[in-house]
Amino acid sequence: MAAVTADQISSIRATNEIVEETVAITTSNTVYLGTLAVFATTGRVANATAAASRRFAGEVVEIINDSGALISAGTGNTAGTVKAKIRYGHQLLLGVKTSSRTYTNLGKNALVFTNVDIGGTSVGTAGVRIVVGQIAQFDASNKSTAWVWLRQTGDVAATA
Repeated sequence: MAAVTADQISSIRATNEIVEETVAITTSNTVYLGTLAVFATTGRVANATAAASRRFAGEVVEIINDSGALISAGTGNTAGTVKAKIRYGHQLLLGVKTSSRTYTNLGKNALVFTNVDIGGTSVGTAGVRIVVGQIAQFDASNKSTAWVWLRQTGDVAATA
């Protein structure tokens, strides 16, 4: 269960409520197709890791430039001209951290573990837990993969 450093072919279902957004990629950060991304404090997206001051963005589905043309390199630049198209609102098949493989987790929040894996509260301290969505169904008999509803949710109230 390690983060991937190459594009992935994702398995999705329940696509009726997909929302897509195009967002600049964080400078010097690389995102990969078919993996999870998070919002950094700059408002740009970054490769998903359990880190403080991040919010879930979605699944990366395209890398484009300012003109909207597809490009192959998903590494952000200072000018913000390299962008990721992200989507959420659907179910994505993700790996499940070993300690979170229990049926009692069905319907509970899934947290970022790596850019292709989710976990529960064992992911880290409250300050680095990033909610990805809700665990809908375990796919494998050993519960090593699960269908997860990808959702952008807030964990605290907006400031004044």
